[in-house]
Amino acid sequence: LGFVDRFSVVDPVGLSGGLLLLWDSNVNIINIMHKSFYIAVEFALAAGPSQWGIFVYMSTCKITRMQQWVEMERDKACWGSKRFTMGDWNDIRFKEEKSGGKPRSDRSFLGFNTFISNMEMEELPMQGYNYTWCNLREAEGLVEEKLDRAFASTDWLMDSPNATVSNKIRGASDHFLLLLSQGTGQHKIPARFHFERKWLNMEGINEIVTSSWSQQATGTPFFKVKEKVKNTRAALLIWSSKFRSKNQQSIDLLTKKLEVLREDKAEDYGEQWNATRTELNAAHKQEELHWQQRSKVKWLKEGDSNTKFFHAYTLQKRKQNAISRLLTPSGRVLTSHEDIENHISTFYSELFTSEGSWDEESIVHLIPQTISDDMNQTLLKPVSEEEVRAALFSLPLEKSPGEDGMNALFFQLFWNI
Repeated sequence: LGFVDRFSVVDPVGLSGGLLLLWDSNVNIINIMHKSFYIAVEFALAAGPSQWGIFVYMSTCKITRMQQWVEMERDKACWGSKRFTMGDWNDIRFKEEKSGGKPRSDRSFLGFNTFISNMEMEELPMQGYNYTWCNLREAEGLVEEKLDRAFASTDWLMDSPNATVSNKIRGASDHFLLLLSQGTGQHKIPARFHFERKWLNMEGINEIVTSSWSQQATGTPFFKVKEKVKNTRAALLIWSSKFRSKNQQSIDLLTKKLEVLREDKAEDYGEQWNATRTELNAAHKQEELHWQQRSKVKWLKEGDSNTKFFHAYTLQKRKQNAISRLLTPSGRVLTSHEDIENHISTFYSELFTSEGSWDEESIVHLIPQTISDDMNQTLLKPVSEEEVRAALFSLPLEKSPGEDGMNALFFQLFWNI
């Protein structure tokens, strides 16, 4: 096969078990661990950081499989924080992952899902066919299950936010082939402007908003507001650019400074330590606010140290919302970003474009009148400033903003300007 000295083997026991791991010449192997049901390898690709890959073949016997779960939970500490795990788990997580055969109870999934939680793993979304194994029977005797899957730790996902798993059907085995891609080089859409909560803690925000909003604009009242929003958005973009990408650098520098202070123990060590730690806490807070706003998670409150959670949640949400393949009505499969974008744009343009003409009076006169003249006059009354304010202040602060990127948080805080 051309993999001389680039393979690792776990021998089968009788006719069951057995694993073979092969790697390419550009993979730098750092460490390898074996068990009867897994091969764990620490490796690095080119000049990239090291990571762990754990490749499993779980037993078909439930009791043995439960013992294997315990072993993996115990071995987890050996694999570091950046790891992915994939293979044949010989178990499913939910009822929907089985077709045909004897149904399973909800309680039967508890053990596997508890193990996944204890391992601090997140399942990677799978593309392709829903099931990865079948019993190769026909008609009513056919049983299909999702026995194969891949998981990853939060830190691994932060390095590989675009990772995907593809289910490749092949005829030579009762299992399909799983292909894990770390997603490097995928299309990235430029970030859209939106008002950031973390800016409220930065010096100069009030002056920037006041100055840009006070610029003169001529036209209708609606056009004036639109122009003021546009001016303010442009000013905020320029002002915030000096902070962009610097927060993580500040965290790294301040962390290193604390390490140096701890080693040197100068005369004013305590004073410097406290001041640096205060700066570091502030930088961490800014980072947490940044990812919290993007994750849109509402059940965790400010004050908790949830930066890693918010980051992972955001990355997972982006993966779920991404469209990597699209089947058109003609049966063509689109895979490039440009083709998918053009097809979606054309589809909705045609969907919302009316064709032909019709006599609306023939329909309208059939609709019974339910609004009285007095009600109609009330509805036609000009909207007051108090009504606008009440509606605006009833909105959740960080709900998705409109095209201008300004959310309710901005308008509520700077209403008096």
